Amino acid sequence: MRYAEETDPPGQEFTAARSADDKFSFGLWQRDVQRRHFERGYHEIAYILEGQVEVTDDEGELHVAGPGDILVTPKGSKGYWKNLTPVKKVWGIYEETAAGLEAYVGPGGF
Repeated sequence: MRYAEETDPPGQEFTAARSADDKFSFGLWQRDVQRRHFERGYHEIAYILEGQVEVTDDEGELHVAGPGDILVTPKGSKGYWKNLTPVKKVWGIYEETAAGLEAYVGPGGF
């Protein structure tokens, strides 16, 4: 399978709500197969609804997530995000310093 590098493939994003100070927002995101480098300028918590992703951090550690999994990427996180299949996720973004937020990939517990 071939991945388009550093481009946004067809998809949609919808911001469902945003705080008055623009520091918190959440919404829905879907994209086709892609591979893309990321560097988070904000904290993000994502819940995978459909599809499967691989996230490789800058240390080379690979994390795989699918439906029902939660991904936490703290501000300053860097790596590669790869959609292995078309993906739909719910996301929440917090654009402020939050001490103690750690990366996590795993079951959502439902």
